[in-house]
Amino acid sequence: MIESNSTSKFSSFFRRKPKDVKLDMNGNGLVSPHDEHQDELEDPMASVSIRVRNEEGDDFVVSPSDVVDNINEINSRRSSRRDSTPASSIRRSRPSSSAYFNENGEPIEGINRPPRKFKSMDHIMMRLFKPSKARKSKSVRDAEPGLRSMLYGLSQKQEKEEAIAKKLAKKMIIQEEKAMQAVPTSPVDASKFVAYVQERRKKRILFKGEYLMVNRSIDNNKCRCDVGSTMMDRNPYPDTLPYDYNRVILPRIDGDENSHYINASYVNSWLRDKAYVVTQAVRTKPMNAEFWRMVWELGSNCIVMLTKVFDFMRVMCLQYWPLTKFQFREIEVETTEVKTYSHFVIRTFKLTRTTPESIETRIVKHFHFTEWELDSFPYISAFIELRRRVRQFMEKNPVEAPMVVHCSNGAGRSGAFLALDANLELMKKTGQLDFFEYAKTLVNSRPHLIDSVEQYMFIYEVLSEAVMCNVQPIEMHLLKERSSMYKAKKNRELLETQETHENKLLMHLTPTLRIGDCAGGHRLENRGKNRDVMVVPPDHARPYLQTLHGESKDYTYINAVEVDGFTRKAEFIVTEWPKQSTVDSFWTLIYDHACHTVVNLSNQGSQRHYPSFIHNKGKANYGPFIVEIMNYHQYPAMTSHMVKVMKRPHQVPPMKVDPEGKGVSKLTFMISDIMATGAQNQQIDAEVRICCVIQVRMWPIENKVPLSTTGLIDVIKMARSWRKRAPDRPETKPTIVMSHNGVSRVGVYIGANICIDQMDIDHEVDVFHAVKMMRINRPQLIDMKDEYKYLYDVMLHWYMTNPDYRIYDKEDSEDTDSQKTSRPPSNRHSIKEKSSFRSKFSFRRRNTTRQNENNAVDQRVNSN
Repeated sequence: MIESNSTSKFSSFFRRKPKDVKLDMNGNGLVSPHDEHQDELEDPMASVSIRVRNEEGDDFVVSPSDVVDNINEINSRRSSRRDSTPASSIRRSRPSSSAYFNENGEPIEGINRPPRKFKSMDHIMMRLFKPSKARKSKSVRDAEPGLRSMLYGLSQKQEKEEAIAKKLAKKMIIQEEKAMQAVPTSPVDASKFVAYVQERRKKRILFKGEYLMVNRSIDNNKCRCDVGSTMMDRNPYPDTLPYDYNRVILPRIDGDENSHYINASYVNSWLRDKAYVVTQAVRTKPMNAEFWRMVWELGSNCIVMLTKVFDFMRVMCLQYWPLTKFQFREIEVETTEVKTYSHFVIRTFKLTRTTPESIETRIVKHFHFTEWELDSFPYISAFIELRRRVRQFMEKNPVEAPMVVHCSNGAGRSGAFLALDANLELMKKTGQLDFFEYAKTLVNSRPHLIDSVEQYMFIYEVLSEAVMCNVQPIEMHLLKERSSMYKAKKNRELLETQETHENKLLMHLTPTLRIGDCAGGHRLENRGKNRDVMVVPPDHARPYLQTLHGESKDYTYINAVEVDGFTRKAEFIVTEWPKQSTVDSFWTLIYDHACHTVVNLSNQGSQRHYPSFIHNKGKANYGPFIVEIMNYHQYPAMTSHMVKVMKRPHQVPPMKVDPEGKGVSKLTFMISDIMATGAQNQQIDAEVRICCVIQVRMWPIENKVPLSTTGLIDVIKMARSWRKRAPDRPETKPTIVMSHNGVSRVGVYIGANICIDQMDIDHEVDVFHAVKMMRINRPQLIDMKDEYKYLYDVMLHWYMTNPDYRIYDKEDSEDTDSQKTSRPPSNRHSIKEKSSFRSKFSFRRRNTTRQNENNAVDQRVNSN
């Protein structure tokens, strides 16, 4: 047993010069009282006392000074006894442990054991406190943690962790030095760039080596911020200041001596000097006018914004553009066009500057990337698509002025966009990429453009995917030419090779969902709600239910996942046919998320496996909801139910008077009961969901794709028509798309809607990226063998049945001739041919499942 009345560290105790210690020859105890003549230890050692119990149960109180002051005396006594004892007596058996020194410090008679040499203070302490393990242990570090903590003031675990950390740090420094020696010395060919990134992805320390070498390349003599440090009131983010040698200098305004300064820097590209201007977000109203003055003085016609206006409860940037028109000092800004996409918004501004001499007008495009959240990285394909559209506009409207790029502080996100654009332009010109050298240009142009190793690796990943997925959208009229390629054997083989390449890319770039990503669906109480344990939604993309229903512990879960559309995030909700235990959850999903359309792409199979979730007339209760059928129509290819969904009213139980008549018994009221009384009835009447449930009839459950594209086109037209007429802002509400397993068929429907929106807005088709976007949150969508080909047939059918698209074919061909680029000639159809297309693909409510097998598209589908 060991007790201490002090928690002071004992480091000074072990550094003292050892003196004599009065111990027995076994080192099991100490009986000598405190020596009157010993030197008193200074604080904190003087306040420490140690209680020792020997094998006989006797307790002794000692202090560290007793041990220190008597080491020499014990050694001298043992040495003298060894000299006076015969050798034969030294070899006697070990005496019992009851032999101790007497009060004078002399050994008790009858003990002939030779004195033991103590090598160190650690050895003495081990023999003193742990006699049974003294022979096995060589250091006090092997003692119990409690004793060692008292003696050293540190735990054994903490000291081991510190030692391991030092060892790892030393090893990491060595590895970093080796990695810095392995940096690229020349540009990398585009054909080898993907393999280059994959190889470095296996050894991530190589990325860090490059990053460290990039930071070492900063020229401190040139990169100075003397001017910016004196203009702190004009820096929205003071942590990032422009360098003096390449900052943007504006013309001075009379009466404002600092009007020449704005937090903006020129940055070179590989092909042109001062190709970009990187600036900070607008944080104050006076900065609005300064920003537009800079855009006008530079002559820029393109602005790239890489931050949200509001992010994580913080205002990252003011909305410096007007909704209609606004005057910023002498510059008038008018918003003439806004195109909204799922990950970015493209605006067109008209800038007018009026002076006494003249009136000048310019057109400026504003590309706003809305999906780069703070302290994260965006979806790579969306980032590449934004850059493609920016470069497409710049090539059609070339100017000598730089492109204006800004994020929040004008640092990391802006640097990522510049690195992507500059290196892809270099690849287009020379067939090579050199991000390592361009990163040196960035860090010497503005602080924090390369902000971290993670950002450095992200840029490599973006460049790798951009090189790998160089699949461009095609013009709408090329869909027919693509379909006609199946007639010739050589062209058919070429097209099949292209499709195989695209399928491999999609399989390679489809993200893998881990069990941790889908923890909600794998919980014990939710396992029975999934038809397939391998098809579970990720937690970050599943729609959470709010209305209390059912008996499950987790009423928020349903096997459904949000999928982005072309113009809006989470435009679709993909789910599976509800089980008997999840029918209530299905209607809760419709009610809580105000879904205006439900598209069921599977015919009902066995009632046991696929129970009915909707009736044909009247009212029915589904959990906490009442579903009323407003009308029901049956078509050759589908059926439609127009339903009204409302919550069931909760009746407040009547007051019960106790038999003695002394009062009313206590009742427990729920919030829902209270809401059912009085004025809350109006609120419940207002919370009614009108939903159209469309169920296909022409797609047997055993077929991967329909026999015809006509039936699916009819379903798409009806759903899109209802979306325009549905109440309560349907453009902001999701559409539920379901099938028997929540995987097959739904990808064809969603992909077709994405491509149709693309044809309406951009007049081009990109099936590859539409499929790639769908597979982010549910990788199983779209079967690469059958559904991918069928999706092209659906888009060709839609193009043929909408003659309005022909006018864009003419515009595209004129643009092609003006730019002198090689492009396949567009197909021109006579009025007679157009009328024949209308007759073949017209939207009619008749049985067309078998009748339309004679048209060209369906013949191609059946032949495959």
